[in-house]
Amino acid sequence: MAATLIGVVSGSLLTSRTNRMHWSRDKQIDACSAIVAESTRIQLALRRAWKHGDSVDWVPWNVALGTIWLVGSPAVAKAAARIDEVFWEYSDQFIQQTASSEQTWGRARDQMEAARLAFINTARLYVDPQHTPLDQAPVARPPLPGTGTPVITSDPEAGAADAA
Repeated sequence: MAATLIGVVSGSLLTSRTNRMHWSRDKQIDACSAIVAESTRIQLALRRAWKHGDSVDWVPWNVALGTIWLVGSPAVAKAAARIDEVFWEYSDQFIQQTASSEQTWGRARDQMEAARLAFINTARLYVDPQHTPLDQAPVARPPLPGTGTPVITSDPEAGAADAA
């Protein structure tokens, strides 16, 4: 009877632990997906703000950041923070419509996409270490006229150098 009781308790503990691990992994994947979706939305909103004077709703982006801080690894949170840094670096000139040219937008866009790609690769590695890094941002777009095909890398500094 004692062996049966020990077996039931052990099984219950293992099942509970497995369920918590699955719940945590699902929350991490959801939070990473929100960062990718919201960063894309903010990038497009900044373009509309610059071109048409539309307002930018930062609330969903900030919620996604808060969520990644709660459930993400330090490396994933740091990669999300890099996207936010790029937004802070460029947002004023697009919201206030003071950006001087399409080339300014192109440099900002390339840095946003490079930061997003770095985040995606960091998140993929964290969720499953067997994932191989991607080398293209999840945005299909033509290059700006006269600039050729921009190179998007997972290194934001290299992206900045390529965009200059």
